[in-house]
Amino acid sequence: MAFHAARSALTREKRRGALSHYHGTLAALAADTAGADIPQRVRTFTQAARDDILAAFAVLRGIQAAAIVVHGAAGCAAASIALAEADGARWYAVDLSERDSILGGEAPLRATILRAIADGAQTVFVVGTPVVAINNDDVHAVLLALASETAVPIQYVNTDGFRSKSPLTGFDVAFHALLRLVEAPDGESTSAEADARHAPRGFVNLLAVSENTRNIAAITTTLSAFGIAWNLLPRLARPENIRRAGRARATISLNRDESEYFGLGLEAAQGVPYPALPAPIGLAATRRFVLELGAIFGRAAQAQAYADAQEAALRELIDARPLAGKRVFLQTDTALVAGLGALLRELGGEVAGVALSSVDLNNRAHLARLDAAGDIPALVAVGQPFELANVLAHTALDYYIGPEQVAFAARLGARPVSLANIIYYGYEGVRAFAAALAAPVPDFRERVRDVYSEGWLKKNGAWHLKREVR
Repeated sequence: MAFHAARSALTREKRRGALSHYHGTLAALAADTAGADIPQRVRTFTQAARDDILAAFAVLRGIQAAAIVVHGAAGCAAASIALAEADGARWYAVDLSERDSILGGEAPLRATILRAIADGAQTVFVVGTPVVAINNDDVHAVLLALASETAVPIQYVNTDGFRSKSPLTGFDVAFHALLRLVEAPDGESTSAEADARHAPRGFVNLLAVSENTRNIAAITTTLSAFGIAWNLLPRLARPENIRRAGRARATISLNRDESEYFGLGLEAAQGVPYPALPAPIGLAATRRFVLELGAIFGRAAQAQAYADAQEAALRELIDARPLAGKRVFLQTDTALVAGLGALLRELGGEVAGVALSSVDLNNRAHLARLDAAGDIPALVAVGQPFELANVLAHTALDYYIGPEQVAFAARLGARPVSLANIIYYGYEGVRAFAAALAAPVPDFRERVRDVYSEGWLKKNGAWHLKREVR
C-alpha cells in the first residue's frame, strides 16, 4: 500500500530513519548517516522538547474556516493551543474528564465536533493527545458515524505525543489528513477528457508551514515577477485551496523537512510533479529555484532575465563580503542548513557549528553541501537548550543564528540573531539577511543572567546520549 493511502502516516523514524538525538562533530554525523540505515540514539535526560502534536498544530493552525478539535483534557488542550501560537483556525477542546480518560471519551468527542460544525466550520480536524493513547478511544469509529450525518469533512490527525521521538512526524500526520481533502478526478471519462483533466495548469502549489509571512511574501513576489500564479497552503489557506491542489502544474516546498509528505503524496496519488528543489536561500539555490520553475511553466526566458537582473543588483553587496572573517553557529532544519550556509559563505562568513532538528535518509545530503570543516560541532535536537549552551560555551563565535534569540548565546559571547522575523528567502533575502546581521545592537551581555553553572557547561555535552541497542 502506498504511504499516502494508509489509514495513518508512518512515524518519521519508520518512513525515513529519522535521527533526533546526536551530539558530536559534523564529520562524525555525516559518517553515521551515510549507510542504508541510521544508527539511533536515545537521551537518558531531556530538558524540553516539542512533540508531534505541536508540529501537527503548525500545519493546521493557519487554515481558514476550519476547526481544530483537541481530543484531550482541557488543561492539555489549553497548553497545546498556547504553545502552537494559534491564529487562523477555530479551536475546541473536548474537555475529557477523569472518568472519560479511563472509560473512553467518544460521546464528548462527538458532541464537540457537532458544536464546531454548528458554529460554521467548513472542515474539522480532530487532533489526538496523550489521553487518547491512554484510553484507546476509537476515534475513527466516531468519525465514520458522523460521516453519514454531515457533509462537512472530518479528518483525524493521529498524534499522541508517544508514537515518535521525532516531532517532525506531526507534520506528516497532519499532511496525511490534508491529502484526503484534495479533490480526485471523478467519474468515468474518455481518454481525451482524462488528458484534458490532467493537462498542466497555470499555478504552483506553494507549501509553507513555519515560515514567517515576510519570507512567504518574498517568494510569492518572485513567482509573480515572471508570471507564475501560486496556491499557498496550508498557511492562510481555505478548504478550497486544499481541494484544488491536485490541479496544479507542480508542487514546491519552502522547507521540505516540514512539507515533503504532502508533495510526495500528491505526486503519487494524482501525478502532480514535486521537483526536488532546494530551499531558495542564497544566490545559487535561488537561481536554481527560479530557472527550474521557469522551465516547468514555459517561462524559461523570463526566469533567466529575472535571475540575471537580481544577481546584478546584488553584485556590489556580495563583492563587499560584509561577513568576512565572522564565525557563525546555525540552528535550523536540515532542509535549510545548506542554503543558509551557502548564503553565509556568499557574504564572506564561515559556519562554525550547527544544531539541526532531525537528520534522515532523505535530507542527509544537505550535510555534505555545508562545505565546512568536518570537525565543527554538530547537534541534532529539538529543545535541549542546555546542550546548545554547552556547545556555544566551547566554540569561538561571532554570531548565533536560529529560530529564536537565545539569551545565553549573548552571555557566552555570540551575537544572537533570530530568524523568526527576518527575510532570508529569495534574492530579497540576501539583502535583508546581510542587513540584519550588520545592524548595530547594544552589548547587553552583562544584563543576561547565567542560566547554567560553570560546572555544567564544562561537562561533556554528550554524557546522556546512548546508542540504541536493538
